[in-house]
Amino acid sequence: MTNTLFPEHPWMLPLMVAIGFVLPRIPLVGKFFNVINTALHEFGHALVALLFDGQVKKIDLNHDASGTTTTSMKGKFPSFLCALAGYPCAISVAWLSVYLLQQGAVQGLIIALSALFFLMLVLWIRNVYGVLWVLLFLTVNGVLLYHGNPQYLLYAAVFYVVMMVTESVYSVLVLFYLSIRTPQSAGDATNLAKLTHVPAFVWSLLFMAYVAFVVYKIYFMMF
Repeated sequence: MTNTLFPEHPWMLPLMVAIGFVLPRIPLVGKFFNVINTALHEFGHALVALLFDGQVKKIDLNHDASGTTTTSMKGKFPSFLCALAGYPCAISVAWLSVYLLQQGAVQGLIIALSALFFLMLVLWIRNVYGVLWVLLFLTVNGVLLYHGNPQYLLYAAVFYVVMMVTESVYSVLVLFYLSIRTPQSAGDATNLAKLTHVPAFVWSLLFMAYVAFVVYKIYFMMF
């Protein structure tokens, strides 16, 4: 089946998707590649906090691909929206990124992601692993942009998007499992359950539904 990104090599995109699922499961080094999705997830929390006059105190990006955003919110409803924002933000950025790729804005996408993570580094990211991860991400992109090879830029941009999508899918599946087995430690779903008294597995199902919807839309954008 022909795709819009690699029409002359239709096998390339399925290969990259397969790599996107397998690569993060490799012990020790694999988690490094998950952090792009984690960073976007945490940015969603931070963005909503700022939109509702809250404060973002810090963001941690960890070596196990987990992340935390420490915020100070005023009121229950803003806290609810802040807790809600992480998973939808990450997959929505992937959706927007696919649109930019289809418009030929490959370089623009890489610059935008680099600028976003640089801004997060300046404002909020303070833990050692998070700082090193962002600096390495910026260095790789800086080298790619400096040399300007269109093929390498496309491969990098598509790889970033694949990681966003595959990790969004994987993370909501893990969240659903946790919300059933250990609902008291299911991350955002647990926080939402505490705020609303709606069970954590319901929130994980809603996250899964939105991710599935976006993946469906992305599929028909690309094929």
